[in-house]
Amino acid sequence: MNKILVVEDDDSVSELVSSVLRESGYEVLVASSAEEAKKRISTERPMLAIVDIILPGQGGMDLILELHSTSPTLGIILTSGKIDMNKSTFKVLAHQFGVLSILPKPFTIEELLATVTEAIGKIAPGAI
Repeated sequence: MNKILVVEDDDSVSELVSSVLRESGYEVLVASSAEEAKKRISTERPMLAIVDIILPGQGGMDLILELHSTSPTLGIILTSGKIDMNKSTFKVLAHQFGVLSILPKPFTIEELLATVTEAIGKIAPGAI
């Protein structure tokens, strides 16, 4: 089973994303901070993390930079509703640090599932 970590400090978003992913057959882990995410990654070994860019304490971009060196095989989807993630410089930087996809908020259930499916296909072709 494909294990996905949702790193999101907004409980309502985290619960919705987790529920949708579980209903789609994924094993879902949840972390509300970068610190909690790092612990979950080291013990649970998910194949994919959906990371909000704005997190309490260490931010999402700092977390991604750290994960790029400590967990290089971890696939990452970056989300945010507060930052213009369509700027080309931001996209280039994010992809240089292992971000497979950028998912701007608000997103639909269909967009979430399509992005997750695409990311897993990039990590482990044929695993979907």
